[in-house]
Amino acid sequence: MNIEELRRVRNKNVQQQNELTYLEMKQKADSFRDKPELFPWLNDLLAKNSLSKEEGLLISCSTVPEQGGNQWMGTWLTTDKRFYEFDIMADYSTGILIDVDGWEEVRPLVSQYSKGTGKSFGYLALKLLAEY
Repeated sequence: MNIEELRRVRNKNVQQQNELTYLEMKQKADSFRDKPELFPWLNDLLAKNSLSKEEGLLISCSTVPEQGGNQWMGTWLTTDKRFYEFDIMADYSTGILIDVDGWEEVRPLVSQYSKGTGKSFGYLALKLLAEY
């Protein structure tokens, strides 16, 4: 199934949930790799942390409009398998990085067989990284 078909399934089984999570990660990673100019704040954030877009994948990302700009939260996975969660504020119109509220290395569960959820987020992210 493709991502849209999976999103329409009401009661997803574990395999469908894992596939949807994987496809959503891939969509995020591809969107940044294909059009990094749409994420100027991320380019700035990576540079501040001595990284570049070639050194990893954007595996999760969401935004919330706030009074001072757009708040972006997500996870960056480096090519050497380190996970970083970030929380930043970017300008509404330009997307320029305004403030970094968080940039923290995390160690998510990496398991192929997590009870009740199947493959863990960390496992799926590393699987995606291996494909690049």
